[in-house]
Amino acid sequence: MKPRESTIQAKEFQAGALRRQLAQYERMIADLEVIRVELGKQIEGEERRSGVVDPENFAYSTVARAARDRRDNLTATIDDLSDRRAALVDQLRDIDGFFDALGAASEAHHALARTAAA
Repeated sequence: MKPRESTIQAKEFQAGALRRQLAQYERMIADLEVIRVELGKQIEGEERRSGVVDPENFAYSTVARAARDRRDNLTATIDDLSDRRAALVDQLRDIDGFFDALGAASEAHHALARTAAA
């Protein structure tokens, strides 16, 4: 196998792995968003039930406080996954740029060959 072919195969494999990982991150983010929304509803319900909406109040519900903490943790996780997703998108753009440059070089090579043959 020529070095160019092995490089192309490696880049194709890398792009496929990145696309799978990107899809996985997107699914995880979507699932966590659903959980975060549900926690928000749970917090609102608990605050309505207890009549205390200020988390700093000593009588604030421990259930609402725990749900609030969990929602904050989910938000941090979603932000982290979104950052990782953005990094994957950048890597995929780089690989797409590699294939675009490869295609342009191949077209230029074929045009040069046609000109030389004429």
